[in-house]
Amino acid sequence: MKIEFREVTHQFDETHMGHKIFFHPCYETDTISATANTGGFTPLTAIARYFGWDSKFIHKASEECNARNEVAIVTQVEPTLILVPKTREKEKVRFLINDLLDAASEIGSKILHFTHFGFTQTEYPENELQMILNEFGHYTVGSADGFGFVTPRRGYFTAQERARDQRKMEEIKRELAESRRETTVKKIVWDYDFRRWSSLKKAWRRLKNRQDSVGYIGSSNLVFTQTKYLAWPE
Repeated sequence: MKIEFREVTHQFDETHMGHKIFFHPCYETDTISATANTGGFTPLTAIARYFGWDSKFIHKASEECNARNEVAIVTQVEPTLILVPKTREKEKVRFLINDLLDAASEIGSKILHFTHFGFTQTEYPENELQMILNEFGHYTVGSADGFGFVTPRRGYFTAQERARDQRKMEEIKRELAESRRETTVKKIVWDYDFRRWSSLKKAWRRLKNRQDSVGYIGSSNLVFTQTKYLAWPE
C-alpha cells in the first residue's frame, strides 16, 4: 500500500479564524474519509460544499456516526464518503483505523483520500501519527507483501549471532504475515497541513527508528511520496 502525502495550504482568513472554507479534491481517488464534524466551518463542511452535498444529510450522518462511535459508509454521495467519529481517546485510534480500511475494502475502494490531518490548528500528535502509520503498515494488497530488514555486514557478527538473528527474522516475518490484513486500497492520499510538515516528518522518523537489529516493524510495506498543491480554487 502506497501513501502519498499532499501538502494543503490555506488562505489567511482560514488560518486566522480557524475556519476551513475551501477544499481541493484529489481527482484520482474513489473514496474520501473525513472526521464526522459538521460544527461550523470544518474540513467536512468544506468537502460537502465543494461537491454540493446536502448539508442536512451530511450533518445527520455525522451525528449518527458519532453516536455509534464507529466508522460509517455514506454511499448516497459521490465520491463515496467514509465518516470517522470524533475521538480524543488514543486507545480508539487503532480500532478506528482498522475499521476505516475494512470499510474501504467492503466497498472495493482502490484510492482513499485521507483528509483528517489537512487542517489543524495545533501540532500533530506524534504518538497518534505513529500509531496510524504503524496500522497502515499492517495491511497489504492481495498476496503481495514485503519485508525490509537490515542485513549486517559479513564478519560483523559471529556465526552464532547470525544464526540467532536469522531465527529472529523468521519469527518476525511469520508474526507480520499473520498480523497483516488484506485490503483493496492500493494508495492512500494523505492531506497534511503545510504548517505541520516538520511534526509529521518527525513522527515518521521516530517510527522508522523503532527497530532492532533485524529491521523495520509494521511499516515495511509502505511507500511514501510527496505532492504539493494549492488548496483553494484558482
